[in-house]
Amino acid sequence: MTELAERALRELLERLEDAGPALRARDPMEIAGSIARAWELIANPELAPGRAARTHLPASTGLTLPMIAWALRSTFERASEAELRTAAARMQGPEGALSAPARLSVLVLAGNVFTACVQPWSLALLARAPLLVKASSKDDLLPRLFHAALAEVDPLLGDACAVVSFPGGTPELEATLLSRADVVSAYGSDATLTSIRQRLSATTAFVPHGNGLGAGFVPAPTSEAGAARAADLMALDVAAYDQRGCLSPHAIWIERGGAVDALGFARMLASSLERLAAELPRGSLPTAVGAAQLQWRGVATVRGELFEGDGYAVGYEGEGPLRLSPGYRNVLVLDTSGIDAFALALAPLGVHLKCVGVAGDRAIRDEIARALPPPLAPRVCEAGRMQRPSLLSLADGRAPWEGLSRLIELE
Repeated sequence: MTELAERALRELLERLEDAGPALRARDPMEIAGSIARAWELIANPELAPGRAARTHLPASTGLTLPMIAWALRSTFERASEAELRTAAARMQGPEGALSAPARLSVLVLAGNVFTACVQPWSLALLARAPLLVKASSKDDLLPRLFHAALAEVDPLLGDACAVVSFPGGTPELEATLLSRADVVSAYGSDATLTSIRQRLSATTAFVPHGNGLGAGFVPAPTSEAGAARAADLMALDVAAYDQRGCLSPHAIWIERGGAVDALGFARMLASSLERLAAELPRGSLPTAVGAAQLQWRGVATVRGELFEGDGYAVGYEGEGPLRLSPGYRNVLVLDTSGIDAFALALAPLGVHLKCVGVAGDRAIRDEIARALPPPLAPRVCEAGRMQRPSLLSLADGRAPWEGLSRLIELE
């Protein structure tokens, strides 16, 4: 059976390579329009692809239908034709250079955030690099829906990409998958990424996206109303995707000296999460996570105070050390003396820090970005937008189209 699957995979890779010349001849702006129309088929709940997504994604992802609907709506807002056209223009490189797309690109997806394919898949097609997507065997629904939608609106683009899924630990299939690619972009654990890296040739570009998490910062609140607004924004960041993504905040630091202290903010955040529990209820809790959640909440009770409700918990631990939560809407609130102390507290996270959400203006975000010690290079954004990055947002501090094409310099 493996031999037959391996042969079929080789034939699929060959078909994608054969689709390369036609793809490279396309106008990227035209491609942008087709990609946008395909995503719109899934975004619209009145159309068949959109209905299928909302019908089947709750079971495959473990998220509730309201959370699925929120994720689809917020994700496809950033996959508009205008945004895709902007991306296509930026990917062309400096004046006087010619783009040389990858002959074949491979995207390896994890299963924690079901919309993670939107940015890398869209950009691979805009780069005119044929793409094979290896979806998680636990959840390949959205990739397959998008491929079908793309084939419907633009059959030539549909021919230039494909989706496969098979369980990890299938070395023959994995070797075949990786052997032909010019670039491999992969999402997964550090162990998964190390395994992939070791099997790539020296000439294959590798773009890894490992485990990560986010953090939040609230400048000293000037009023109770301002603190309540910050709590609402941070609550959305915590609730999005049930805090399972690499952009999800696991801890939020509150600057001392404001109208509301960190303990008061923890209470406000719990109230905000309580309200969101009705609007965007949490999905089912896996047994293993339930055990970790029980332990995390127990420690929070001993070290400080715990505010918990149906499907969420907020722990307050003063100036205690950063303690990662098990996700699933369990978040820590801590005191800090200011931006420098906050940046120092984040240092142990290193490259695993993917996002910092700030309940403050651009000047404060700029100050935080400059205070971060190497090698930290997270996305620093407004609170409430941690799980809603732009299509053009950097990925792990890199251009999101890294490796998809090289540049030919004409002198």
